[in-house]
Amino acid sequence: MKTFLKFFACVIILTITSCKKKESTPSNTATTTTTTITYSSTNNFFVQNGVSMQTYNVNGTTGGSFTSPQGTVVTIPANAFVTQTNVPITGNVIIQFKDIYKKSDMLLSNIPTMMVYGSPLKSGGEFYMKAIYNSAAVVLSTGKKITVAQPIALTGVLDTAMKAFVQQKDTTGGVSYVWTATDSLKYFASNYVFSLYQFNYPLDSGSWCNSDNPSYFSSYTQTTLTLQPNDNITTYGTYVFLVFKNLNSMIHVYDNGTNFPYYFAPQGLQCTLVAVGAKNGNLYSSFVPITISANQTVSFSMSQTTTNAFITQLKTLN
Repeated sequence: MKTFLKFFACVIILTITSCKKKESTPSNTATTTTTTITYSSTNNFFVQNGVSMQTYNVNGTTGGSFTSPQGTVVTIPANAFVTQTNVPITGNVIIQFKDIYKKSDMLLSNIPTMMVYGSPLKSGGEFYMKAIYNSAAVVLSTGKKITVAQPIALTGVLDTAMKAFVQQKDTTGGVSYVWTATDSLKYFASNYVFSLYQFNYPLDSGSWCNSDNPSYFSSYTQTTLTLQPNDNITTYGTYVFLVFKNLNSMIHVYDNGTNFPYYFAPQGLQCTLVAVGAKNGNLYSSFVPITISANQTVSFSMSQTTTNAFITQLKTLN
């Protein structure tokens, strides 16, 4: 009888233990579930991580103003817009807007601060704008201007050599800048004020504008800096950038099929080579600090990373 009772007690204990284990399994599974970010291409990485578009509404007759989350103040005068067939707009106009000040945001959006032929620019802030009425891009009325006040504190101290630059597509299809005589730039104690008199064409693409010092790098001797990948460029869809140290400037270096030559490298300045690419949905990158010297070649290798790790390291270069 005692033997039977002991056996019966063991069966009960085992049954209870088994039930407890089964009950705990779902909660353990839930706590270890994670979401993996994948990329179909390197360009898809920029699409997913670039600066977000902001949207504002302005009355075409009365105009108005808005302030971006970063503190950029945009002021639109009354009767500022006409349709592409030159009809005055009196209704609600949608303004799409982006503003970029940090080097990390420049890179994540793939909007470098450089001229069409590759020479670097020192930036006081970039912005994008597109005005839409009845689903169509519109035109600025003759003589009207939109003013964009950019906080100087976001890019350093006042630089009186800043000028107005606007987007122009370069030969590789990337965004670069040219000086504009149509628009203008003034500076005050706390803001650069960009006066935009004309949207860029094609209107549907919107307008990128940039407050820049084009002469900052002229005091440095230019040399050729060759960035040599140890990996196949095509395999990773590799993009390469130079992020300058203690200077608000970031440039895109384009490949020639084999490596990445940059012909406007300022000798003596410090920068970081940042490469980024995607393979099989995964993100790859390389960070290499450089002090630029004459006719220098710098090698780099791609390593798998995560989006969070890449962005965290990139932000240390701001």
